[in-house]
Amino acid sequence: MIKALLSGWRSGANVAGGTLALTLNENSLRYVLASTSNERGATIAKWGTELRGNQTRDTFMKRVKSVLPDAGHVIAVLEHVDYQVLQLESPNVPEAELASAIRWSAMELIEGTPHDYTIDLLTVPPESGRAASVIAVVAHNDIVRSRMLEAQALGRPLSAIDVVETSQRNLLHAVLLAESAENGVAAALVASAGRALLVITVRGQLYFFRRFEFDIDTVGVAADEVKAALIGSGAGEDSASRSLLQLNRSLDLWDDRYPNLPLATLRVDAGAKTQAIVDRLGPETGVETRRLDLSTIFTLPVSKAPAPWLDAAYLPLLGALLRPSEVRK
Repeated sequence: MIKALLSGWRSGANVAGGTLALTLNENSLRYVLASTSNERGATIAKWGTELRGNQTRDTFMKRVKSVLPDAGHVIAVLEHVDYQVLQLESPNVPEAELASAIRWSAMELIEGTPHDYTIDLLTVPPESGRAASVIAVVAHNDIVRSRMLEAQALGRPLSAIDVVETSQRNLLHAVLLAESAENGVAAALVASAGRALLVITVRGQLYFFRRFEFDIDTVGVAADEVKAALIGSGAGEDSASRSLLQLNRSLDLWDDRYPNLPLATLRVDAGAKTQAIVDRLGPETGVETRRLDLSTIFTLPVSKAPAPWLDAAYLPLLGALLRPSEVRK
């Protein structure tokens, strides 16, 4: 069994056969193959989605095996329902005992015994007025084992398992590197299907994350237009207000935790609504707000198909391809 979710494979050099990132669940498979990749970007060779439909699971897996490209490295990206991410204070123990101490601390927040879970850690360094903390990624052993066995059945054994929070961090980091921007304090908001994930990084390292409800359809409409279109019900205005409140609460929580690390930029991806939401959020947050421009970090083959980053479902896979050369522990 892979001992850690986020480590195991370290990028930084191109891999013979390329790198395949995939998400597999009971009813679908989504994948992206990169011929070359590192923390600055990737050359995409192939991508696609296979839906199970009315097929039996066995028939579906046989079909997937026949169409899934081979690769030198294979990364499975867990869906958010398959794991938990916890931010905990770093216990005062020797480094060699940190993983064990965090495992027991995490058990106060999740069900089961410490031996039921695979846990990986990302350390958040101490900052002025705040002790070091640890981001713990926790997945039940049954989930990890299932993903590994499924990949083996497909003839693509896993090199690593990744999660959406770190994948989104990778996308933000690569975009900032492409801009030659100062990699100070930056945030990325990715929203779709009524939900959003906000991650905040400091000098390229993940420090903060939060998921919340976020209605891109109403936030992506100017407030006065919402009122004009929904006079009498107020539903759209209320939905937009709730979404903006959740975002602002998240940013306030960051300010409270790290008052010495003010947010310098907020990057947004919300599909076709991105620019409208950027225009709305800038005045709301008081932070430089721009599109998370993924076209600058990926190269595509000649194809008439829409670029995969235009579909939010592919973003975790694209980010997983950009794993840093040294996975911080």
